[in-house]
Amino acid sequence: MDLLENLPLVETDWLAGQLDNPDLAIVDARWRGDDSATGLQLYQAGHIPGAVHLDWESDLAYTDQAGLRYMLLPPTQFAALMEGAGIGNDTWVVVYADFDYSGATRLWWALNYYGHARVAVLNGGWNKWLAEGRPVSLEIPALDPAKTFTCRPQPGWLATESEILGGLNDKGVRLVDTRPPEQYAGQAVWTPPGSHYLGRDSDKVEIGARQPMRAGHIPGAVNITSSTNLDPADWTFLTPNNLHSKAAAAGLKPSQRVITYCGVGISASLGLFSLYLAGFRNLGLYDASWEEWGTNPNRPIERTDATG
Repeated sequence: MDLLENLPLVETDWLAGQLDNPDLAIVDARWRGDDSATGLQLYQAGHIPGAVHLDWESDLAYTDQAGLRYMLLPPTQFAALMEGAGIGNDTWVVVYADFDYSGATRLWWALNYYGHARVAVLNGGWNKWLAEGRPVSLEIPALDPAKTFTCRPQPGWLATESEILGGLNDKGVRLVDTRPPEQYAGQAVWTPPGSHYLGRDSDKVEIGARQPMRAGHIPGAVNITSSTNLDPADWTFLTPNNLHSKAAAAGLKPSQRVITYCGVGISASLGLFSLYLAGFRNLGLYDASWEEWGTNPNRPIERTDATG
């Protein structure tokens, strides 16, 4: 299993040869942002043999005291969730999704944040696995109830609003907005998962009890939409060289502290993971993302559209 050491991406042929490995846990992290099906429904309709299902929205997130939704679970809850999924301190984890990797990369990031680096994402995910005619199961695996998972937070993986504020004028800190271009530009307002996007005529949209959502991006941020890190032909990741070239074209350097954000920190994990593949290591994810920044009228924003 040393192959997973410092190797964040594994291929389907490798995983096919590890299905009976007792030291390996496979996690199905599929979900649907359009509410056409729940991740659990997708899992129940068929999954990689031995896989358990964890949903980023219903399992891996909670609403904090400030009303910020989809935040990373606190350590006690996260450890209990991992143990319930058969993941212990010595377990190697492979997580997969389908064409939307963000559920998988969110768990990859969360495990790394909590000090569990024995985790990789399946390249091509469920789509590639099916296309290759590999085995599919309907069985729910029996899990080892004796697993112990210990959270050892690694603070560098998590960026906060205060770090963002402190880095706005620091050339050694770069921000990457992984949302679609129209949201980055301020031509559309980000709204919660499962909702539609509102145009600039509306400019703001109410989000629960929080302040109205604003359009735009954090000053100085560059835009690398998370999905552009994938090859649309087969939903595999671009090569590390291509990913590095994309980052360099946006003015990013591995020597910098690079922080990714999106609406609620989900697609930002895909952007962060892609930068990791490109050789960046000083990476952080702004978990509260635009839901925090975009609803605070005291935080600066930029717009790059013609109506500015």
